[in-house]
This record gives sequence, structure tokens and C-alpha cells, in this order.
Amino acid sequence: MDPPLDPPVRLEVVSRTPLSTKSAIKQLDAFLDDFEARSRASQTTNTAVTVQLRKLKDALKEERKEKKIK
Repeated sequence: MDPPLDPPVRLEVVSRTPLSTKSAIKQLDAFLDDFEARSRASQTTNTAVTVQLRKLKDALKEERKEKKIK
């Protein structure tokens, strides 16, 4: 019999601080570098997380570029 599945972690926002697109991109880059380093060290990969965060970073860069054009 298969073991029961654990539901995904639920995140709740407890506070928020406005963040510029440039700052968000920098923080995402730093997080991705750290996340990938930890993944390599533990020899585990979670490409789904990495891919989604890279897509978010690319979307933020595109948004920033579009704002500069206008």
C-alpha cells in the first residue's frame, strides 16, 4: 500500500514591503544561486522550483524593460 501523500506547505503573508522590480530580480538571483548550491551539495535537484523562479525572474526583467521604454 502506498504511503499517504503530504499536502504542500501553505504560505501565509504576515507582512509586506513594497519592492522595486530591480530589487526583486536581485533577490531572486541571490536566492536561486543559494538554492542551486544547496541542491548540488545535497545531490538533489528540484528543477520545477528552479524553472518557475527563472520564469518569474525573466518576466520581471521583461516588465522592467517595458517600463523603461514607455
